[in-house]
Amino acid sequence: VALLALLLAPSLAAAQSREIRTVRAVRTDQALTIDGDLSEAAWSEAVPGTGFRQREPKELEPATEDTEFRVVRTDTFLYIGVEARDSEPHAIVAGEMERDAPLYRDDSIAIVLDTFGDRRNAYTFETNPNCARFDALITDEGRDINRQWDGVWWVACRRTSDGWIAEFGIPFSTLRFDPALDAWGINVRRMIRRKSEEVNWAPLGRDIGSYRDLAQYAVYRISLAGTVEGMRGIEPAHPLNVKPFLVGELTRAPGADGGSTRDDGEVGLDLKWGVTRSLALDLTYNTDFAEVEADQQQVNLTRFSLFFPEKREFFLENAGIFEFGLPQRDSFEPPLMKVFFSRRIGLDQGRQVPIDYGVRMTGRAGDWNIGVLDVLTEETGFDGGSTVPDGNFGVVRLKRNLGRRSGLGLIYTDRNDRSVGRNQVYGVDLDYKPSRATDLAAFWSDTRDDDTAGDSWAAGASGGYRSTTLEGTLDWVRVNEGYQPDAGFLLRRDFERFTPRLTWRPLIGRWGLRSWFTEARYDYFARASSGELESRRIEIAPIGLGTFKEDGFGLYYDWDTERLFRPFEIRPGIVIPPGLYQFESARLGGRTNESRRVSLRGRLTAGDFFDGTRDWYSVTMRLRISRNLRAETSLDYNDVDLPAGAFITRILGQRFDVSFSPDLRLNAFLQYNDAAELVGANVRFNWSYR
Repeated sequence: VALLALLLAPSLAAAQSREIRTVRAVRTDQALTIDGDLSEAAWSEAVPGTGFRQREPKELEPATEDTEFRVVRTDTFLYIGVEARDSEPHAIVAGEMERDAPLYRDDSIAIVLDTFGDRRNAYTFETNPNCARFDALITDEGRDINRQWDGVWWVACRRTSDGWIAEFGIPFSTLRFDPALDAWGINVRRMIRRKSEEVNWAPLGRDIGSYRDLAQYAVYRISLAGTVEGMRGIEPAHPLNVKPFLVGELTRAPGADGGSTRDDGEVGLDLKWGVTRSLALDLTYNTDFAEVEADQQQVNLTRFSLFFPEKREFFLENAGIFEFGLPQRDSFEPPLMKVFFSRRIGLDQGRQVPIDYGVRMTGRAGDWNIGVLDVLTEETGFDGGSTVPDGNFGVVRLKRNLGRRSGLGLIYTDRNDRSVGRNQVYGVDLDYKPSRATDLAAFWSDTRDDDTAGDSWAAGASGGYRSTTLEGTLDWVRVNEGYQPDAGFLLRRDFERFTPRLTWRPLIGRWGLRSWFTEARYDYFARASSGELESRRIEIAPIGLGTFKEDGFGLYYDWDTERLFRPFEIRPGIVIPPGLYQFESARLGGRTNESRRVSLRGRLTAGDFFDGTRDWYSVTMRLRISRNLRAETSLDYNDVDLPAGAFITRILGQRFDVSFSPDLRLNAFLQYNDAAELVGANVRFNWSYR
């Protein structure tokens, strides 16, 4: 206990020394009309939150445009009214209308609420002048951002002669909260898009969050938020949401004999119940995922696993509670490992396996975060005679809050089916943040199954430091040969990894240039069982530039070493022999401001590849034709020339998004993958009637 108190002392002292902004919610007995008009008497009684300060482009300086917000509540509703004044109202950018669109591309307002006062988990509600809605659950200050969560809430927006107004109405039945608390955490962030200006009510510096990944909002650092008082006395609801569904299916398979046609129908049920003020129980029966968007095609030119993210709603809500281990440093790379990966459930080599039932309880009890899941899948036969037996997946995840931002957790997974027998995984992880600039983490995990051979444990540790201009991280992970998480994901097996990285990002502030960055990274993989080098990359980015208009580019040089212990068939009939390979390449990456009507993002790589050469480029072009219509075209192209043979791969993607209103939309996603000889079309129509 004494050691723990000593470790947490720096973070507690820092929290006590920082001034926390406060606003008070005015209580009224009269429900307000959510119409974007803040002339009702209750609004005038509320003292506004003012004094917004910039995070970008001029750190902690006063905002260039005035913003103020007020908070009003009844016993059933929370109302937040925001006045976003603008000296050039005709220049306000509002190009998005679809639900859960990336509203950082527009002028927008985001509200972040910490309803348990734990300063680490929160809800976020966001809108733009078109009344588009974005909401999400924030876990551990943005370590996991659950964008698939859709709460019941309303917002009305109105353009004025001096800016725009957003009026939020959030039922307390939508939120989990502690009714004994009088003060909740709150922050309000405004984007002034034409100026690339981000301002926050509770001030945040550039050392919070990553500027290169705008989706990871700094405002999610709820430990630095202000407070809203006057929240005590609200009676929590225990809502019961029931969603029955009927699914019809028609399948036509072409063939030389005329093919075959099959039609089918299924009924199912989803149920959600607020068991307590902070725990939610989800039940699903005969689950169907027809509304889920198709996976984006990938070409694998490595000898390791591909990673496809989870998209199914049942598994995504509160998914952050099940996260375990070290933080992922780069959102553009696949994770190295996941002790629990929900795509193992209900899917087998891309084929859907029916789910009989699923039960899940997630939430918080005091200082504990709790996640429990159990799912039973059916035995399923596929064309060609293959069969997947029925299986059971169970997960228990507990995490105890320590201090203001740290935590200690446990995880247990159990997979049991006739194909692999029984597999169990145990683990413990520590997440320690002694200050706002420093993070430390560690984990240990072990597996038990019928086929365990050799050491079956995995462990890792990491540390990171971030200031306004300097960022450094150091990660170490070891996964032994016998470690096998059958309910999880491993990018590769039997490895030990050591990865230091240093980034310097000085400010320029002239000639239209915001900053530059220089980065160095060393990524070393060895076989855990033998200690032999398997992969090594030295990556140097001598220069990268970012403008105040949010355009940017970076130049990178890579020195790769790969040892093949056995022949590697990179494409059918093209085999790279075993041996040690050293090769170099250069790449250029860039992007333009996504708030423009036309924006581009891409990268070009050229150089050696094993014992040959590779030219690789990928480019994405986005068109914001109007607030109702958007299109996106992407191309991924590889030209590989090896002594064993040459080949070219192409993946072409085309998206169309039509938003008739924030609640009525049509999405189409078309793909062509010549390497897999696949043409796919995924069209979804969604209408949220009420």
